[in-house]
Formats: sequence, C-alpha cells, structure tokens
Amino acid sequence: MNRELKIGMHIVFIDESRRERDALLTAIHGDPHGSMVWSIRKSAKELTEEDKASGEWKLDSHSPPLYAYKVNEDGTHVTESKEAGEHWPCVNLVVISDNESAQDQYGRQVDERYSSIVYQGDSTAVGNCYRFADEETNWGEMQPTIS
Repeated sequence: MNRELKIGMHIVFIDESRRERDALLTAIHGDPHGSMVWSIRKSAKELTEEDKASGEWKLDSHSPPLYAYKVNEDGTHVTESKEAGEHWPCVNLVVISDNESAQDQYGRQVDERYSSIVYQGDSTAVGNCYRFADEETNWGEMQPTIS
C-alpha cells in the first residue's frame, strides 16, 4: 500500500499503558513516504588502527570525536537506505480528549502533546508509539508489560 504521512491526519497513539487514543499529526521528522537514508557510522572508540590506515573512515568534528563515518574515495559518506514504506519517521502529535464533555466552541479539546513518537513497527517498547488509523496494533512486536 502506498502511504504518506500528512500534517493534520488522524493517527492512533498508543500510550505507556497500551491505551489506544485518537491523535492528530502535528510534525514529521523525516520522509513522509517512509523511506530513509543514513550514513554508515560507528563509534569513534570502535575505530581500529587498521580502519584508520585504510582511509575508509572519517572522524566527526567533535572534540573528542564521537563517530567515524565510512567514506568513498572522494570523501563523501557511504549510505544505506530503506525504501518507501519500510521505515516511518518519528512524529509529533496531539491527543484528542476521550472525555466527551471536554468540548468548547471549537470542538473536542486536546489532552496532551507528544514529540518524537516512533512508529509501532520500529518500537520494542510497551507504548509511546503510533500507528496508522486503518492498521491493527501489532502487540506481538512489542515487549510485554513488566509487572
């Protein structure tokens, strides 16, 4: 299915108690079509003397360096990617109140705002993730609640 995240669209937020709540999307941190490109990197501490001598790794500009990035002969970063629909970005959202009496002249009020919420397929946490409104929650991919 060809999907796209859009500001203002209805999504379902799964809170830390695994309660599903209606929400509206307010920001998208990445590609709204669900693709992603990132540089291949590793911790600067993991860089071996052989890696340093190879010329295939470039340290970042932090002092001291945090990461080493794999680079081509021309110095550009080597990347990996996921195709559209394989990785949904983090989003910001507002949760719509489930209290039917919490209304004003503009309609149902919002309860809370959340930021950097991950897609359910990218989460191993109990909650604090989102799914598309027409999807089922995939409880099998999430960790069980610790009691």
